[in-house]
Amino acid sequence: MGATVALFCLSLVLSIIGSNAAGELSVLHSPDSLKFSGSAKVLESLLKEIFSASFGLSVEENSDWNGLSIVDPFNTPEAIVEVYIEGVSSLGSAAGLKAKTYPLVVDEYEPDTYDAMQHRIKQRFTNGGNIVTDVKLSEPGEFQSYFGIFGEIIPAKVSKQSLQHLKPSVEEDYQFLAELEALKAFINKVRAGAISADNIVDFYVFSFRSLHALSDYHGPNSLQTKEAKKLLGEALQDLSNAFKKAYDGSVLVTVVTTDVAHTRRAVRAAPNPPEMRDEVVQDDAYSADYAAIFNIILWFGVIFTFTLVAIVYAIMDMDPGRDSIIYRMTNTRMKKDN
Repeated sequence: MGATVALFCLSLVLSIIGSNAAGELSVLHSPDSLKFSGSAKVLESLLKEIFSASFGLSVEENSDWNGLSIVDPFNTPEAIVEVYIEGVSSLGSAAGLKAKTYPLVVDEYEPDTYDAMQHRIKQRFTNGGNIVTDVKLSEPGEFQSYFGIFGEIIPAKVSKQSLQHLKPSVEEDYQFLAELEALKAFINKVRAGAISADNIVDFYVFSFRSLHALSDYHGPNSLQTKEAKKLLGEALQDLSNAFKKAYDGSVLVTVVTTDVAHTRRAVRAAPNPPEMRDEVVQDDAYSADYAAIFNIILWFGVIFTFTLVAIVYAIMDMDPGRDSIIYRMTNTRMKKDN
């Protein structure tokens, strides 16, 4: 009975996450072999199935979602690019993106799209040679690991030129601008020919994490947030155009936004801003792991409490004469063999 309650609690946790988190799937570019239509909601857990179907790989989960049609199964895209933007439900009109969008239902806390696609591609293409990479733009210290794919990545320094409302002296703004420059550095490498079509499928994920902290700090409708979304939208369009040229149009470029992560502060991995940052008041200092640790403790406590209550109720309903071995073994009137 305790196991049943635990499973119920886990389902309750996932349903709470899904009901309180929203997102959006945007298709910036798709080849002629794919057709995206309609406006039906799509589950985040189905993204790996959508990408697998786009590649012509086997899917493991059926769905009623009919937003994707395979027009030409013999000319599936050679590459798929997913930009995962954490902490906001949508870029909205401020980004100015020309894309086909679908409401996204967040039904899993940690998306496993990348792991699933990596596994399926390795299973299908045993000879290797595929590019499967997850670029974490907020961690410049890891850029060296992408050298074999893009070459040396050196993001430009954050500058306040051409900025109207964002200020590099504000930590949240600086973290966003630093991550944006990192994205632009990768775009420039793609434009310069660092990658090219080779008739082997490739899968790229670019994770962008700092927009949520900026939006949370200034407000989702603030001029700073609107300017940030506009700058990010321009970069995403450039990314789409760069990959489109690199793969001669045979690429699916998508953007996934989700507000499931509610971290108050931006990631600390980006380099420290200039001396003017000393003027910023450090009102709080949550680590990057704060959200994960908080959720683990919270939901473990919920599941443990429900399980304990179930066990107590089960014990209350027990018949001591029939169910309790302790009662039978300690009964002084118990018969003994001679």
